[in-house]
Amino acid sequence: MVIDPYFNFLVSTVFICMMLAAANAMLAVRSISFSAATAHAIAFAAMAISWLLTVLLPLEASEVDLRLLLLLNGIGAGGVIALWSGLHLRAGYRVNGYFVGALFGIWIAPVLGIVILGFDRSSHVPFTAASIIIGAVWSTWLLYRKRGKKNAGDWALILWMALVIPVSVVGMTLGMSSARSVPNAPWVFYLSFLPTIFAGVGLFTLVSVALDALRDSNELARTDGLTGLLNRRAFDSELDIAVARAERYQRDLSLIAVDIDNFKALNDNYGHPAGDAVLRAVARVMTETARRIDVINRIGGDEFALILQDTPASAALRLAERLRHAISNAGTDSIAFTASFGVSSSQDVAPGSEALLQSADEALYAAKDAGRNCVRYAQDPTTEPAGLIGLVR
Repeated sequence: MVIDPYFNFLVSTVFICMMLAAANAMLAVRSISFSAATAHAIAFAAMAISWLLTVLLPLEASEVDLRLLLLLNGIGAGGVIALWSGLHLRAGYRVNGYFVGALFGIWIAPVLGIVILGFDRSSHVPFTAASIIIGAVWSTWLLYRKRGKKNAGDWALILWMALVIPVSVVGMTLGMSSARSVPNAPWVFYLSFLPTIFAGVGLFTLVSVALDALRDSNELARTDGLTGLLNRRAFDSELDIAVARAERYQRDLSLIAVDIDNFKALNDNYGHPAGDAVLRAVARVMTETARRIDVINRIGGDEFALILQDTPASAALRLAERLRHAISNAGTDSIAFTASFGVSSSQDVAPGSEALLQSADEALYAAKDAGRNCVRYAQDPTTEPAGLIGLVR
C-alpha cells in the first residue's frame, strides 16, 4: 500500500493546527494575553478545519463543486485573518477592522467571481497570495514596533515571519492552481514545508507569551500592588547591590527613610480606602519629585525608602526637604497628611547595608521625636537640615 505524500502533508498540518489551537485556547482560559490567545486559537482551529475537510473530501470534490471551493477558502481566509489579528494584539495594537476586512475581501472576492461569474479556477491564486503577504508584512512590522520590551520569542517570531512567509507565498503562487491535477515541484515543496510554517508561528508565539508571563510574575514578586513601587524584597536586594557598588568604586550613597505621620489615626478616622489613597498619593509625589535613577520603595505599611546612588548627604537632605514640602502640599481640604524623613549616608556610617538602614531609621525616629513633618540626619539628629546644608526655609 502506497501512502500519498500529499495526504501525509495534510494530516500533519491538521494535527499541528489542532494542537496549537488547543494550546492557545488554554492560554485564553487562563487569561494570559486573552485577546491574542483567543484570536490565535480561532485561527489555528479554522486552519485545522479547512485542511481536515481537504483530507476527508474526495480528491475530485473541490474540482467539481465550486461552492466547496468557496467554503474552503472562506474558512482558510478567516483563519489567516484571525492569525494576523492575534499578532496585532500581541504587539499591543488594536485590530483595524477596515484593514482585516480588506484582506478578507482581496482573498474572497475572486473566489466569488469564480463561483458566480465563472472566472477561471486559478484566477484567485494571486489574490490569495497578495492577501497573505500584505497581512504578514504588516503583522511583522507591528511586531517589530511592539509596545513594551520585546523578548526572545518576539524576535524569533519576527525573523521567522520575515524569512518563511516569502517562501510560502512563492510556493503557493507557483503551484496551488495545479496542486492535485499536475505534479508540481514548487507546490509539493510548499506543502511539505507547510506544517513547519504553522508550527514555527505557533511555537514562537507561545514562547513570546510565556516569556512575557514570566517577566510579569517576576515584576509582581518585586512590586507593591497598591503603589506600584518596589516592595521590601526588592528593596533589600537593591540596597545590597547599591552598597556593594558604592564600596567597591568609592562612590557616595545615601538613603532616605520616610514614614507618613499619624497614619493609623488617618485610617481610623477616614477608613482604609482613604488610607490607600494617601499611600498612592505619597508614592506619586515621590516618583515625580525624585530623580529617575533613584530607587523608590514601599518597605512597610506606611513606610517608604529611597536609595540614592552617587548622592552625598547634602544632596540627599535637599531632596528630603523637597519631598517633605511636596507631600505636605499633596493633601486636600478633607484629608491633610505629612511625613517625616530620616537621612543617612555611606560616608558617615560603617560599611554594609544594615548599618546604612539602621542609621536612616534612627534619624527617622529623631524626626518623629522632634514633632514630625521634618527631616533629620543620622549623624546630627538635633540640627535642622537648613543648618547643615545652608537651606533657606
